[in-house]
Amino acid sequence: MTDRIGIIVNSNSHIDYVCQLASPFEREQRPAPDAYAFGAFVAIDLPQQPAADLAEDPPCLIGVIYNTLLVNPNFTNLGPRLTSQTEQAVFSPDLIDETAMLVGILALGWQDDAGPQQGTPRLAAEVNASVRRLTDEEVRQFHRDPRDNLTLRYAAALLALNNPLVPALLLEIIDRLGSLFPHEKAILQVMRDNVAWKSIVQPAG
Repeated sequence: MTDRIGIIVNSNSHIDYVCQLASPFEREQRPAPDAYAFGAFVAIDLPQQPAADLAEDPPCLIGVIYNTLLVNPNFTNLGPRLTSQTEQAVFSPDLIDETAMLVGILALGWQDDAGPQQGTPRLAAEVNASVRRLTDEEVRQFHRDPRDNLTLRYAAALLALNNPLVPALLLEIIDRLGSLFPHEKAILQVMRDNVAWKSIVQPAG
């Protein structure tokens, strides 16, 4: 499993979550930029039942990063400053650094004892739930149906969100899957052409 990249701090809907990336105060350094890039697949921990505390693979939501937001309260703070930020760390170590990097995550499915599933999850994540990046193998498993066929059941649901970032997100996902499923490139190319065409025609219509 990969390292944690952050925690859930808010949500906009049942499938739309906001993750705050780990700061240098929580670990030696931020996660690598590729870990929270546009289109990166992540897992969000779900609350467990007491009897399932010893499960090898705890339940989680499977999602994809679709947005980034920088939070910097100092940008609008135009008042006089008696100390620099470096001096504040020495003279006022209890002050909280309110700058943060947030990423939006769309839940595409979940994973439990039955394995990875695509679709709208029944359970929701909680505040402070841990978020980690999926490995390539986990991404492959999430995109295989019980018959071992490549599947993107969530594509129609994403397009129905009417979010201007979704077409670019789907194109990024398809390109990523093309490298993970080289034998499925022909199918993925058809899907890519369809998404690209819709992204051009639908706004004009």
